Amino acid sequence: MPNVLSHTRRLWLFDIDGTLVAPSEDQLNAWVTTFREIFGFEAAPATITPHLGLTFAGVVSAVARIHGQAVALSRIPEALAVYTRHVREALAARPARLLPGVRELLDFLKEQRGDVVGVVTGNFAEEGEPKLAGVGLRRLLDVVVYSDLATPARDNLIRQALNAARTLGFPGGFSDTVVVGDSVHDVKSARRAGAVAIAVCTGLTPPDRLREAGPDLLVPDLAGLLASLRHAGAAWVPSG
Repeated sequence: MPNVLSHTRRLWLFDIDGTLVAPSEDQLNAWVTTFREIFGFEAAPATITPHLGLTFAGVVSAVARIHGQAVALSRIPEALAVYTRHVREALAARPARLLPGVRELLDFLKEQRGDVVGVVTGNFAEEGEPKLAGVGLRRLLDVVVYSDLATPARDNLIRQALNAARTLGFPGGFSDTVVVGDSVHDVKSARRAGAVAIAVCTGLTPPDRLREAGPDLLVPDLAGLLASLRHAGAAWVPSG
């Protein structure tokens, strides 16, 4: 198992929703509205939340399959336009809310550790940028990789982020990369990429489901992760 915190520089990649900012009911409503307006069926929120963290097309396909519906892939761009419009309108009325410990953790990693800090998210830029800018995080991030309709899986986003970090002089590889997220999909994508996986319990996924996904470390929130890093220093290794 990789050593998460050592004298080696690390690339830390965070998810946005449920990890850096609080989960939003508005975003879930945007999904429900999209399924209704574009695909013509009522998607139960309980069938949507387990798939959040996949790519946009992945969420659409998984939810439609559960509801016994067939969706035309040609309508995915139209669905994305409806979804992002609703999310942006909601953000204009109710901006994203930063979760506890986020800014302190990012400052610690950058200023005291000298690590590279970034975001890997299933958000598209149209929704992710207002969230990060609204909570004042955008300027703290070295690398930001959003999803797009050409991205087949989150593993590809991690690869893109690592390549971007290398252009900034980061010398490491996947084993030097730490993926922090609140969904089983964050954990699984990190595992497939060969990165360290840290799961945080501030999203919509129950802790027992996160634990079953097999992260290297499960923490209640990012404030707790920061406390662990400060306490154990360079000797800290996840218990697994």
